[in-house]
Amino acid sequence: MNTDGHRWERRPAGEGAGKTDRRLMAPAAPRSPLRGLRVVVLLLVVGLAGAACRKEAPQRRWEWQSGGLTEALAAARAQGAMALVEVYATWCPTCHELEQEVFADNASRLPADRLVGVRIDFDTPEGQEVATNYRVMGLPTSLVLDATGKEISRIEGYETVDAWLGSLDKALAGKDDYAAVLTRFAEKPDDPELAAEAGAVKLARGEEEEGIRLLEEVRAKAGAPPKAVFAATRTLGRWFFRVRHQYDRALAYFQDGAARAGDDDAAWGFYWWTAMSLKELGRPDEALAVFERLMSEHPGIAQPVGLMAEYLYTIGGDDVRALELARRAAELGPTDDWNHYLVAVLAERTGDKAAALAAVRRAIELKPGEAIYAHLLERLSGGEEETTDGRR
Repeated sequence: MNTDGHRWERRPAGEGAGKTDRRLMAPAAPRSPLRGLRVVVLLLVVGLAGAACRKEAPQRRWEWQSGGLTEALAAARAQGAMALVEVYATWCPTCHELEQEVFADNASRLPADRLVGVRIDFDTPEGQEVATNYRVMGLPTSLVLDATGKEISRIEGYETVDAWLGSLDKALAGKDDYAAVLTRFAEKPDDPELAAEAGAVKLARGEEEEGIRLLEEVRAKAGAPPKAVFAATRTLGRWFFRVRHQYDRALAYFQDGAARAGDDDAAWGFYWWTAMSLKELGRPDEALAVFERLMSEHPGIAQPVGLMAEYLYTIGGDDVRALELARRAAELGPTDDWNHYLVAVLAERTGDKAAALAAVRRAIELKPGEAIYAHLLERLSGGEEETTDGRR
């Protein structure tokens, strides 16, 4: 399950293997990636009837219900359908991939007659309420609800079109896609990795006591693989941060995760969440000190520099300093596409459109086809510039 683990969390714990994910709050919700595939008709009147010239016609696109969850459930009741609730965030690259690859490029494969879909922005008050009520720990999370709002199943993260649609088919058939996780764990109860997955499933189902017990057992198990320990620790931290909003408990888990990770790449993600927890606890100076210390301890490498730039951008901090840090990270790590994207969104926020365009073009050169980059390029260019994969 590829969800919004921080970009240095190579395999988000308890969420399965997946593409590297990154967390950055973009300045605005993404515009439709198909906006540039519109039909353009030019009527030429030269004494004769007009002749039409048109570009490639757009594919049918999934139509989201206007309003929020209440309106979607009302529409589902009226139509005798289920509700598909996509909890997303504009800063979540995997959310952009899901929107592009499923709801744009493969909308014709969705059972529109059986579903009423609504998108809920995680960073809005309603998004926070939905995240708490439905125990959303990672993004994107696609909830399949009956018309009363009862959860039938969920799809956490996004890997491929076929896998996601397969999970949706199971949900519409009333099958719990995560029952298989618990079945595998029941067959191998001593497997720490399966225990970490099962603990996350228990939490998502609302079985808090059992979920926490399983995850704590993984953390305490002698000889448990680091991957499983990181998984359990990260899941617990997110549970208390995103669902319970108990930031002191979240902080303890994230600090412990960073200590356990040591030199492993997973440590960077734990440091990020440590700072975010400190901020929520009203300790912003300590949050900044986390990154200052990392830059001091790791001079000459891009990760801590980019991490601090990203943090400042996310919390709405000093944009000028954040841009300086992002540019420094891009210099130190010139082949990391995310560093250039970070420069682009910060340059956009500070009003330097030319620099923003140059940076996002570089990000796309390094990683063609990344949906979040394509969406930013479209926004900056007004939909007139085509990316390397043919999108405008």
